[in-house]
Amino acid sequence: MSLIDTIGFKPKLVLFDLDGTLLDSLPDLFSASLSMANSLDIAAPTYTQVEQWVGNGAAMLVQRILADQFTPAAADPRFEHGLSLYMEAYHQLGSQQSRLYDGVVPLLELLQSQGIKLGVITNKPSRFTQPLLQQFGILEYFELVYCGDTFDEKKPHPMPLINAAQCLGLEISDCLMVGDSSNDIIAAKTCGMPNVGVRGGYNHGHDVSECEPDWVLDCL
Repeated sequence: MSLIDTIGFKPKLVLFDLDGTLLDSLPDLFSASLSMANSLDIAAPTYTQVEQWVGNGAAMLVQRILADQFTPAAADPRFEHGLSLYMEAYHQLGSQQSRLYDGVVPLLELLQSQGIKLGVITNKPSRFTQPLLQQFGILEYFELVYCGDTFDEKKPHPMPLINAAQCLGLEISDCLMVGDSSNDIIAAKTCGMPNVGVRGGYNHGHDVSECEPDWVLDCL
């Protein structure tokens, strides 16, 4: 069953999260995390820990690695250096191990052929987002791309979603947010945007259905 068949209406704009929704980037995020930890001579996070800690942007991931827990207790004096090391490692590693999820390109082609506008709203920094979309050949599908540093606020704040609708002159109810984590669902629910949770991504170790999205898909 297609995305449109699942939700039962034709949105004018579909907004996608990137990491864990369109792109399986966790192996590269993990490698960059290991590189940073090694440079700082601190305990290396496990693959499962990084899987549970991604989703709130690079800065929060670094804070969680430094604190060795999901909720950092206090500011860490190593943070700025750690973030710089992480960003450089991720830049150097590129996307050697990342891949598009199966079905992504056919879905984008189908939605575009139906006259539906498409966008990306991610918490990933802009310096990495555009090159990734370009590398995997999907940048051309999107009317807009909002990154974690595009605005003062990022998901789960609803502002990027609201701005996307306003930018294209659309009502919130005519849009759809598709993502794998609580950040996506909370942002959409807060502004009243219909939303779809996709399983199999990175949702801090929880099934995305626990966020109570309007619809849940096992995959795109």
